[in-house]
Amino acid sequence: MKYCAKCKVTVTGAGTRCPLCQGGLQENGEPDVRGAIFPNIPDTLHKHSLFFRILILVSVAAVVICGVINLILPEHGWWSLFVLAGVVCGWISLAVAFHYRRNVPKSILYQVVVVCVLTTLWDYWTGWHGWSIDYVIPITCVVAMLVLAITARVFKLNLGSFIMYFTISALFAIVPVIFYVRGMLQVVYPSLICVAGSIISLAALILFEGDNMRKELKRRLHL
Repeated sequence: MKYCAKCKVTVTGAGTRCPLCQGGLQENGEPDVRGAIFPNIPDTLHKHSLFFRILILVSVAAVVICGVINLILPEHGWWSLFVLAGVVCGWISLAVAFHYRRNVPKSILYQVVVVCVLTTLWDYWTGWHGWSIDYVIPITCVVAMLVLAITARVFKLNLGSFIMYFTISALFAIVPVIFYVRGMLQVVYPSLICVAGSIISLAALILFEGDNMRKELKRRLHL
């Protein structure tokens, strides 16, 4: 056990400085029977290491099995590449969610960006059929706005951060207007629903949380 001469307290654990004054600690010769002050909490990655290993094994097995079947039956094209692309996209999305797991609104917002970018690239690489901008992007934006609202209600998120991320998500949902104006859409109604929901959400925020929005914008933009 260690002792702080300045604070006149004994300190357990392996630390070398006093938690009160940050001064150096001295050994007082008494055994440390209580152990460390704070418990050793493993991080999420080590805590769920077995789960991630199994998930990696399943992903590799799925890609390999599909590749072998595709080589045996090649007459239907190289569809196994789509399986590989799907697995890679899934792991990218999982990595983003894991990286921002301590900030739920930011995680949701980044997930929207990742899903929209990956699906657009996938649509482009497969000959551009337009399904990414017709369906995936508007539906993803609508789902993100709903999930943000539900998450804020259930987990009682910080109001300022929630307003900021919800506003960005709602503004991002107006992007389908660009596709519509440029005549890029083959199916219009998902984008119209997305834009209408975005406008209604922004109007509700301005009407009911206008003061908080202004304060948050001033704080974030240092105005």
